[in-house]
Amino acid sequence: MKKLCSILLICLLAAGICAGCASTETAGGRTVVHFLNWGDYIDPAVIPMFEEENPDIKINMTTVPSNEEMYVIATTEGTQIDVVVPSEYMIQRLMLEDRLAGLDHSKMENYGYVEDFVETCTYDPNGQYSVPYTWGTFGLLYNIELTGGEIDSWDALFDPKYEKQILMYDSIRDSVGLALIKLGYSINTKNQQEIDEAAELLVEQKPLVLAYGTDDLRMTMINGSAALAPMYAGDAAYSMMDNPDLRYVIPREGANIFVDGMCILKTTDVYDAALRFVDFMMRPDIAALNAEYNCYSTPEDDALALVDPELLENTAFNPPKEDLANCEYYEHLEKDILRMYEDAWMKVKIA
Repeated sequence: MKKLCSILLICLLAAGICAGCASTETAGGRTVVHFLNWGDYIDPAVIPMFEEENPDIKINMTTVPSNEEMYVIATTEGTQIDVVVPSEYMIQRLMLEDRLAGLDHSKMENYGYVEDFVETCTYDPNGQYSVPYTWGTFGLLYNIELTGGEIDSWDALFDPKYEKQILMYDSIRDSVGLALIKLGYSINTKNQQEIDEAAELLVEQKPLVLAYGTDDLRMTMINGSAALAPMYAGDAAYSMMDNPDLRYVIPREGANIFVDGMCILKTTDVYDAALRFVDFMMRPDIAALNAEYNCYSTPEDDALALVDPELLENTAFNPPKEDLANCEYYEHLEKDILRMYEDAWMKVKIA
């Protein structure tokens, strides 16, 4: 029933977006760029700043909570979305399905600020279809007062001495992924036996787990109600500012590294205005504003120079480069492979 309701809500949202965008012009004669973004993922001052500098363009932003919902809305026929901010594996899917417009770097004044980082993005190494907006890792947040010492391995999440002090992420790719890393496998494995082993490991771990969650895990860690939780770096950085006993680590075995990138959909009929907005978001002062607001790191060295020094010292926001050596991007998985992961997670949930 929850899944059905979620699908209905997505469809209603898509219909609402479609109904509200029959024209690309506002009553004031401005070109409208429809922007599909994550919730609470942009400094509230940024869009007004863009519109003040570009009085011929209006940004109409809608937010979603997941890549999958972003995909449904962005690809629903008749829905007018121009700019999206998917994660790397969803960018890969949109590229494979030929749904993204190529980015004309010659018209982008600020592309040079992200060019070096783009070369590290294996899903789109030439930045042909995306530019990185934020990046981070999915690592381990822990309370040093409750663990009694520093943690450097995913092993801690499976240690009986932390029974009922462990939180786990209620997410297929994230939880199955960290189990695969602990076992020495790729987070993108297509091997059924390896995926089954990860499921068995998570089933064995289940009696140790206090709770499964997502965004709510942050407050539990801030309150000191649990010792350990896998967490996205931005949420971890935010939590660490509220509780000085919290530490963040990229486990020595490796972790997921992610990038959320800005893309323009091929179906747009306002390409030049959309490109101007994407380029504006790459400007160092704007990238710094957004990084400080959402606590996810910026791919721009020039923007980092403008960020609050206290945030730069936070290892979740600004991890040492050597800690990223074993990190891996998620890749888009075909339906039959993804079903293996879904089945594995179902075994854990019903155990």
